[in-house]
Amino acid sequence: MAAKPTIQMSSASVPLVHEVEVMDELGRLKTTYIPGERPLTIYLDKREVVTLMTLGSAPEALVLGYLRNQHLVESPDDIQSIQVDWETDSAAVKTRRSTVDIEALTSSG
Repeated sequence: MAAKPTIQMSSASVPLVHEVEVMDELGRLKTTYIPGERPLTIYLDKREVVTLMTLGSAPEALVLGYLRNQHLVESPDDIQSIQVDWETDSAAVKTRRSTVDIEALTSSG
C-alpha cells in the first residue's frame, strides 16, 4: 500500500492580540490587549484566488478549509504545500496535480 502523501506546511502563527495603551474614564493610561485581524491572500499554483481576514492563529488550516469548501481542491491529498508569509500577507499553495478551472469558479459571470 502506498504511503499517504503529506502536506508540507509552514507554522506561521502570529500573536492573536496586540498591546495598546488606552485612557480610562479618569484619564489614566492603561495597557490592554485587542484582537488584530490581518489580511491573508491565497495563491493557488501562483494564481491569486482570494484575500481572507484572519486572526492568524492557524492560517494553514484556514487556507486548506477554504480551498476544500470552495471545491478548489478535491482532496487534501491534492496539496503539496501551504506556505504562509506574514511579511507579504500571503499563502502560497502548490498542488500535486492540475487544479480545477479557477477562473470559471471565481468569476462573477
